[in-house]
Amino acid sequence: MSDWLPCPYSSSYRFGVKKVRAQWDVLHALDAEPLPENEAVLHAWALFHSGKFEAAEAAGLAAGSAGMSVANRATAAYATLLEPHEKTRLDLYQRILQRALQDTALHPTRASAWYWQGYALGRYAQGIHVARALAQGIGAQIRFALETTLQLAPNHAFAHASLGGFHAEVIDKVGPLVAAMTYGARADIARRHLREALQLAPDSAAIHWDYASALLMMNGTAHLDEATRLQEQATQIKPRDAVERLWVELARTHLSL
Repeated sequence: MSDWLPCPYSSSYRFGVKKVRAQWDVLHALDAEPLPENEAVLHAWALFHSGKFEAAEAAGLAAGSAGMSVANRATAAYATLLEPHEKTRLDLYQRILQRALQDTALHPTRASAWYWQGYALGRYAQGIHVARALAQGIGAQIRFALETTLQLAPNHAFAHASLGGFHAEVIDKVGPLVAAMTYGARADIARRHLREALQLAPDSAAIHWDYASALLMMNGTAHLDEATRLQEQATQIKPRDAVERLWVELARTHLSL
């Protein structure tokens, strides 16, 4: 019996291989993922966009190396948006990390491999406390992985948002002076990457949410109005798939509190 909770919106967003192929550029404005030639990988992506995350992970892994990105994105979506237990989330991020490390070793020019390495490390760092993670040298690994992603795929909106969020998290945890002098983390760099992410994917609730979260981490009081505006904009976005619907509902729930 599966331990993964079902996505509550999977019946509202149904994708097949044909539909995913036709809408690929729109669906993947966030991750700059190239259109797969492998039908099995496209099937895994159809499961993902339908909100069937566990099935998408399994199908991606079954497709071999070509399906690693969809397997990792499905696991990340479930861990971040649906899994209620912190320990289980951390275990899932570790699962992504181990796969991403193997993927980068085998495919060092694959942008998605580097992105999922940086993403998983970043989420893991949040789970164990960012300051502790920085002391362990994880911050440098996150930054290197995300910057490598952008060298390989400059239009990777998720990587821009994650790198901007990384700078914001470091500033939040150690202060702007130490962040800049010790870790090279600066508010202007965070802003630049977040703006780029929003420009690349202006209709993404996930990017609006990440941008707002980063602003609040850097200076919550000063940026509260702007962050609230971004969250409100997220609630008005029409979701294209089940994953985007989860981000929209997250923003709606947060604003109603």
